[in-house]
Amino acid sequence: MKLFGIGRIRSRLAAALQPSPMVLKPYTNRMPLRWRVAGGISVVLLTLLSLIYGFGYALTTPFMLKEFLAPLVPLACVAIWALPESKAEPSRALEVLFWAFFLATILWPNYLAVALPGLPWISAVRLIGLPMATVLLIRLSTSKDFNDQIRGSVSTIPAMGRFMAGFVAIQIFSVAISDHPISSADVVFDNQIGWTATFFIACYMFRRPGTAQLWVAAYCICAVLLCPLGIWESKLEHVPWADHVPKIFAVQDESVQRALAGARRLGIGDYRVEGPQSTSLGFAEFLALSIPFLLHYIGGPYRTIVRLLAIGAIVLIFYVILISHARLGVVGFFLATLLYLLIWSLRRWRRFKGGLLGPAIVAAYPTIFLAVIVASFFVGRIRNVVWGNSETAASNQGRIEQLKAGIPMLLTHPWGYGTGRGAEKLGWTDPGGVLTIDNYFLLVALDWGILGFIFYYGMIVMVIWYSARYGWLRTNERHPEHTLLFPAGVAMSVFIVIKTIFSQTHNHKLQFMIMGMICALIYRVRFGVPGDDAPAKEA
Repeated sequence: MKLFGIGRIRSRLAAALQPSPMVLKPYTNRMPLRWRVAGGISVVLLTLLSLIYGFGYALTTPFMLKEFLAPLVPLACVAIWALPESKAEPSRALEVLFWAFFLATILWPNYLAVALPGLPWISAVRLIGLPMATVLLIRLSTSKDFNDQIRGSVSTIPAMGRFMAGFVAIQIFSVAISDHPISSADVVFDNQIGWTATFFIACYMFRRPGTAQLWVAAYCICAVLLCPLGIWESKLEHVPWADHVPKIFAVQDESVQRALAGARRLGIGDYRVEGPQSTSLGFAEFLALSIPFLLHYIGGPYRTIVRLLAIGAIVLIFYVILISHARLGVVGFFLATLLYLLIWSLRRWRRFKGGLLGPAIVAAYPTIFLAVIVASFFVGRIRNVVWGNSETAASNQGRIEQLKAGIPMLLTHPWGYGTGRGAEKLGWTDPGGVLTIDNYFLLVALDWGILGFIFYYGMIVMVIWYSARYGWLRTNERHPEHTLLFPAGVAMSVFIVIKTIFSQTHNHKLQFMIMGMICALIYRVRFGVPGDDAPAKEA
């Protein structure tokens, strides 16, 4: 019997029949007795807590769903953090969700959502954004290469990562000091999906050659496609889908009804086109941010047909901005044009030393700039669309009064009043009785305090400065996408100016995408990636 190894076979069979531990290998080491006792006690306490938790949920549902769901979020994060490392490449799911989130932000009206009792509105952006953020956390937890790529993009701008982390920490802290912590937590949760997660995903996505060009093309095409819709809306004097909203998306809320009915310019009664945004100001801001990229199609390394299409698109967009009656859109349009013209001429002068066009524009630029400013004050039509007239005097005075009332409040509460609470604490209402703050600088300070103001606007100033350093005046681009730093920096400059007179945050998702794009492109300019001709490493 021994010759055939029957005993050996028997022992191996007995070992195979032994039950194997139902845990992953890294966690199978036998713990000391004190830790096993502590673990057993923890299991008993967790069981009792779960029973109490479940009983409380059963008594209060659906009126306190948010309150009972909130503790599950950190538990889910801990579970994701405990996942073992994987050598698999980042899944394509993240890329698909990013593009879906981007298009939903632009094309889907955020006020058309499913409203369930006790829960926030389930809009298309939230429906896509939550799984997108979850996939991001899983990849960060399980892929070292994914971590390194994001860290590499963020670290190209010194202090950018620290400012982002500080801004997130201040938002979380603001929930604790808010007089309505549940509503503040709701906004903070949305911000982490639409702002923070979007920024880090953009830092990863735009490292890949071709992605930035595709994003810019999609943005400009969507902006152009929405213009005929805006013209149609101006003829109907309400959004085209106002009478065709399915019942599942028919949220019975006052703000939704206002968006569906549209708005008119006070004093003159002209209808204000709002597109998929909830206000005409938001729609004009979205269109104005597309202008630097369209100008780049004219002044960048593109074919003649592309340049002609870009010229037509700019004319169409400017017309729709005019019928939106949003002065911030006109200001953004002219500011983008003047900034782009100046920086394009400076770059051309440096790239073509013997050329005449660049130096001529630079020499004439002070005259051009002064002519535009003078025209905005003394040419009636231009003055009305830029600075307004008697019908807009009340709006201008309102912004001044808000600053007068808000600055003393900030001095008494330099740590802020909590996310989403600044407008109510200020208590300023428009003629329709709706709480509002026109100046986003003031809103940021009232919500998150002086430190939050520094972190938020500090990030924007940093990306503008570094996009100028590595893009606007640079002459050693190794890939056509590197030149996109130029219009991206102009877009962020336009954005920060618009925020002085507009405080809605729907387009902030696009803002954080552009910020992530700038970080990724700077990394590519400095170090190169596969598909770029890598330049020499710089200090």
